[in-house]
Amino acid sequence: MDHAPFDSVDPESHSRRYSWAAAPADPSERVHAGLAALEEIIRGERHLSPGAHTLGVRLTTAAEGSVTMTATPAEWALNNGGTVHGGIVSGWVDSALGYATATVVEPGVGYNTLDLTVRYIRALRLERTPATISAEVEHVGRSTCVVQAKVTDTDGRTCASASGVMMLFRP
Repeated sequence: MDHAPFDSVDPESHSRRYSWAAAPADPSERVHAGLAALEEIIRGERHLSPGAHTLGVRLTTAAEGSVTMTATPAEWALNNGGTVHGGIVSGWVDSALGYATATVVEPGVGYNTLDLTVRYIRALRLERTPATISAEVEHVGRSTCVVQAKVTDTDGRTCASASGVMMLFRP
């Protein structure tokens, strides 16, 4: 594996510096498909996508049909009201939908978000993070995968729930 991505926040200067891993040279390794690929991410043998890394999520568990991720945002992720921006939460959910889909498709199958609906239930405050993002596959067919997700704070309270449809690209 090439250089390890890093993420550094300096609250004093209100700055963030980070890097991400280069895309694998082998195109077959670019799409995370199959449970084995996600287990490699958890073990640190493979990287999350650059987008997921930028959003500050970490894949913590994966099983067939479900994933759990955590996210520890910092000041950079806040809206003017002082809570985590809804777009950041939506990005976390979108990543979780994709990784849950990856657990039920075989290597070589691509996927992309076709539809995403996020319902914001309560504001997420920094002092109640890391947030937990869990996603579960409800149905997988030939061309689509339906996934449900939930974002909870450190008190176990639901901050957002979501549903999405992933389009599958089978060879």
